[in-house]
Amino acid sequence: MDEARLTRARRRSVAQTGGAIGLVLLLVGALMYVLTIGQESRALDNGLTRVLAIADDVDDPPPGQVLARQRPGADPVEVTPGASPALVRVLHDAVGRRPGRYDTGVGDDRPLRVLVARRADGSRWAVAADLAPLRRQQEELGLALLVAELAGLAGALVAAALLARRAVAPLATALTLQRRFVADASHELRTPLTVLHTRAQLLARRVRTQPPERLAGQLDQLVADTRALGEVVEDLLVSAAAEHQPLPDTEVDLAEVAREVVASMSAYAQGREVDLRVEAPAPVLVRGARTALRRALTALVDNAVGHVPEGGHVTVTVDRRDGGVAAEVADDGVGLDPAEADRLFDRFAHGTSGAGRRFGLGLALVQHVARAHRGSVEVTGAPGAGATFTLLLPPA
Repeated sequence: MDEARLTRARRRSVAQTGGAIGLVLLLVGALMYVLTIGQESRALDNGLTRVLAIADDVDDPPPGQVLARQRPGADPVEVTPGASPALVRVLHDAVGRRPGRYDTGVGDDRPLRVLVARRADGSRWAVAADLAPLRRQQEELGLALLVAELAGLAGALVAAALLARRAVAPLATALTLQRRFVADASHELRTPLTVLHTRAQLLARRVRTQPPERLAGQLDQLVADTRALGEVVEDLLVSAAAEHQPLPDTEVDLAEVAREVVASMSAYAQGREVDLRVEAPAPVLVRGARTALRRALTALVDNAVGHVPEGGHVTVTVDRRDGGVAAEVADDGVGLDPAEADRLFDRFAHGTSGAGRRFGLGLALVQHVARAHRGSVEVTGAPGAGATFTLLLPPA
């Protein structure tokens, strides 16, 4: 539905833009035609005026022209020798007219322009010029302008199509991202919301029949469920921001961020009887968004703790490496299958073991944050031998 609307909008934009440009070209072409034809017509009139002004007789007019003269008090009209009888009749009629210019013709295929003048000595003069060359020039000019108009219209349509595609592209991208975000949210929120709703229903039933002290464990589970739901929502929001919005360019101590993440996740790790530690003694500075980096490291730690059995270990190390900065999260848990490496950071792909989300939105978030900070994510591991995720970033 959205694609059809965008296609219609793009076509409408092309039609409107092409029509507007075509109308402008038509007006400009018509104006050029009128001005050019008017200039050529005036040039012909000026030439005929000069001929009448300097002519002494009717014997040698310029090519394509014929002269006629009627002396004062004389009835005979002198006409250029060799003129056709039809042309002679036209000039005989012209010398009897008032001075001025008019267009006429000889037959159906020979248009003429006639200029009549009276001199101070009382003689009357007339000159007739063949209009066929001027008409041919007009036709050639009209054809040339028509071809130029069509070519310009075709170019305008192509340009309008390209501009419309570029103009609609951000809207199409926005709609795609909107649908993707809604799908992401629906997919990720469905399960925790169902679990939370079911647990709340059970708790509401038992609160009427059981003493409060026996409900403490179930309330703790309810709190844990709301925490998981909040983490999913935060993942969605940070993922959208990291992928589609420019991040703040501030100086961030990644070592301090790692210590904060470990401190906040320690209770969760203790609840799973996992030893969580951090090795980041010295400040390590990068440039970017502190919130996004904190959420990325939180996702890596959450992923590692969820895939370590009781008594396991997760170590977060931040140091400088090969001219860059590396934040490494290593665990000795279930590891990962190399066959799943291709889909490791795909959204909503889940691993085959572990309580956390080895594959899913959390790791997709880490990759988005890394790319937004001009960095990358590396992963190593094997089934039963743990896994190590390394966030590589340029230094500040």
